[in-house]
Amino acid sequence: MTYAIGVDIGGTFSDCVAVSEDGRVFHGKALSTHSTSPVEGVLNGLGQLAEATGQTVEQLLAATDQFSHGTTIGTNLVVERKGARVGLVATKGHSDALVMMRGRGRTAGAPADRVLNVRDTDKPAPLVPRRNVIEVAERVAPDGSILAPLDEESARASLTELLRSDVEAISIALLWSFRNPAHERRLRDMVHEICPEMYVSISSDIAPRQGEFERTVASVINSYVGPASSRYLGELADALKGRGLNRPPFIMQSNGGVLPVDVARRRPVQTIGSGPAGGLAGTAAIAKSSGHRNVIATDMGGTSFEVGLLIDGNPVLSSENVIEQYTFKISQLDVRSIACGGGSIARVDRHSGALQVGPESAGSDPGPACYGSGTAPTVTDADVVLGLIDPDNFLAGRMELDQQASIDAVQLLAKESGLSVEEAASGILRVNGTNAATLIRQRTIEQGLDPRDFVVYAFGGAGPVHAFSFARELGVREVLIPLGNGASTLSAYGIAVSDATHVLEQECTIRVPFDAPALAVVTESVEARALAEMAEAGFEAGQVRLERTALARYAEQFMQELPLPMGSGPVDEAMCAELTSAFTSEYARLYGEAALSPFHAPEIFAVRVTATVGLGAAPGCATGTGSPDPVRTREVFWPGAERWITTAVYDGQPRGDAKIEGPAVVQLAHTTISVAPDQFLHTDASGNCVLTVNKDAC
Repeated sequence: MTYAIGVDIGGTFSDCVAVSEDGRVFHGKALSTHSTSPVEGVLNGLGQLAEATGQTVEQLLAATDQFSHGTTIGTNLVVERKGARVGLVATKGHSDALVMMRGRGRTAGAPADRVLNVRDTDKPAPLVPRRNVIEVAERVAPDGSILAPLDEESARASLTELLRSDVEAISIALLWSFRNPAHERRLRDMVHEICPEMYVSISSDIAPRQGEFERTVASVINSYVGPASSRYLGELADALKGRGLNRPPFIMQSNGGVLPVDVARRRPVQTIGSGPAGGLAGTAAIAKSSGHRNVIATDMGGTSFEVGLLIDGNPVLSSENVIEQYTFKISQLDVRSIACGGGSIARVDRHSGALQVGPESAGSDPGPACYGSGTAPTVTDADVVLGLIDPDNFLAGRMELDQQASIDAVQLLAKESGLSVEEAASGILRVNGTNAATLIRQRTIEQGLDPRDFVVYAFGGAGPVHAFSFARELGVREVLIPLGNGASTLSAYGIAVSDATHVLEQECTIRVPFDAPALAVVTESVEARALAEMAEAGFEAGQVRLERTALARYAEQFMQELPLPMGSGPVDEAMCAELTSAFTSEYARLYGEAALSPFHAPEIFAVRVTATVGLGAAPGCATGTGSPDPVRTREVFWPGAERWITTAVYDGQPRGDAKIEGPAVVQLAHTTISVAPDQFLHTDASGNCVLTVNKDAC
């Protein structure tokens, strides 16, 4: 028996999933070990995973054909400002691009309430101190021609002085280098001539897109997280090899695919957001087998709440990412996040007296009050107070929760707000649910989509517990809890079943009427690069599937860009006519007929090619083993009803013939499914639990 393993390190838990060749899914879950070595948390999770399969860790890894890993190392390094000391090389006269930012740099990625409060905004702390920025004499024109050759003598002198300082990595970001990377590549060679072991990133490799600031950010972040990420990935690979893994691991990318560890070590910026991307990738795999074309994927863990979309069966991609107010352009699955998880801390606003939840989180250390170390009231503490979570049966009894600590923490909040402890706990869940529903509305209604036309997938450790609340507020009919107990580790499942994927883009300027030969030249160039890079990753051309997309907008309009599928046929006049028509119809759908501009020409400003190699991981299927009858009852204070109600308690994955009417609580090994009084639950043929939010809609 062989396995595909996926591992996802989250803010609170490290999740592990193994999918056997016959489609069975096994789970392991352990607390993340950010304060020591993350490898320790991974190995702890693998120990539980091996136990679930009836093997030792060494036996499981020896039988593993594919080991894929999603990591938050890069994200944590940026957020905690613990990355490498970076030296930046810029074109003469452009050394302040990173500090100047864009006009919205003070508010990039900030919540709406902070955007409106100008005095509460500021630029982020610099990733590169001014003393570590040097300029080189050179200039490339917008068309790629060289206006001024690189002054190698002065550049070498400046680089030598920079490398004698305390820098640990170098980033090279020159003006218009994505049109002609010759000077960046030469400077990289010069750095390695002076200091062969230095970690170097060049912007034309990392983010070859227009936008001097965004390209510089991507290159700097890659160098900022590169040394530590590379060390961690090396430690992980060595630890796994020492325990029996016969093949190098794959590393999850934010674009929804995996690449070999050696490739990921060169481009760690692409691992930022890989965990949430794994959840959307897992959603896509399950939605395909379930026949769901339009899906809202929601992942509520201990720290955050992420939302991604599947439209017509395809995950929605984004070209822009923001981390700690720094904006950069890397093709990735479009997953938006807010601080709205089980560890989100509740408080009373000192100005308005209103109850607020988040953005601060207790994480895994100290964790919610019920974990035994924390004291602040969190969403998980509210779950314990209300009876939605059994403190004696958390994580299948492997972790005992302190119920009195939860009551004490929420009681302090209740006194401050003038509520009973039950009302305060219910308020925490209702505010948290509203925050979650608001993000979903932003992702759908603001794009001209009706959330009621979608199926909601709820996963993550806290997602199935709270889906009954935010789904009801959205007005959706159904919520699917993928793979039942596997919902808690769906991101790891998505990582396990992901294919090898590489996304490349090339800028161009092709305006209506689109020039078919010019578009063909650009497309062929990107396809050739994609095949070459996949070959470098160890894949043969015959294994690679290429998917082409034209990125279009109105000329000089940089806000609204539309991805237009190009199909697999020849790039000719017929395809160009189809792209023109597709642009008009999609723009009108998103922004209304009145937004169409007869005085502006649409343009294709970039071509994206996604190269994919199927790795052959089998799709998973969960099996219901729980009793069709409740094992007991307990009192639950249901938010919405605002009273204690005798509630049926079920243990284990519901069987396919089971139909559970609310109020009920289904306790699984790694999560709990809440079924409110006006809802019911059943299990489909693939082992997914389906929560019907409104009985009258059946």
